[in-house]
Amino acid sequence: MLLAAALLATPALAKTDWANTVAATPSGGLLIGNPAAKVKLVEFASYTCSHCKAFHESGLPALKAKYLATGNVSFEQRSFVRNGPDFSASLLVACQAPRPALAFAGKLFAEQGEWTKGFEAMTAADNQAISAMPPEQQPAEMATRSGLDRWADARGVPLARSPACLADKAAQARLLAVRNDALTNYKLEGTPTFGINGVPVPGVFDWAGLEPKLQAALKSPKP
Repeated sequence: MLLAAALLATPALAKTDWANTVAATPSGGLLIGNPAAKVKLVEFASYTCSHCKAFHESGLPALKAKYLATGNVSFEQRSFVRNGPDFSASLLVACQAPRPALAFAGKLFAEQGEWTKGFEAMTAADNQAISAMPPEQQPAEMATRSGLDRWADARGVPLARSPACLADKAAQARLLAVRNDALTNYKLEGTPTFGINGVPVPGVFDWAGLEPKLQAALKSPKP
């Protein structure tokens, strides 16, 4: 009787909140969900891409609520560098711990029209001066001339810290490796590009097209 009473008094184990579980991946990506999920969804996203912004604002909430929360699907966002602004923004994401990095990435999408204005206002002389610099120094100079570093300072990346983040050669190399993987192994033709369990999903760029693919993968035998 004492044992039974003790068992009844033991609180139930807390269920893992997979939809709000965030971790970094070896590729430098951000993983939301159960790392052992049956279906592993990867997105190659650009912070300057309007379609990526649309997916993160309309598709990601549904993905989290309907699929990530179950533990059967995980989602990894990998940054695909399309241009200089992407490179600088991605390096600022990469220098943060996973949870604040994900929040910062969300702000980059949500305020895309604001922080990109500084890059659009850069002159031919600005671009020429940046191009003359060593490649590893260019992201920091772009962030300074565009005002991205000051924008980031108000959103969690201190101005004193950003130069080191933007000049991090290891982080730069990881981003270029992700870009090469996307082009070589996922045959990326635009952003966002998705992969399910390591297999590219061609011709799908939004949640309406992606959800049926996820449903099919969940019904298929476990790979």
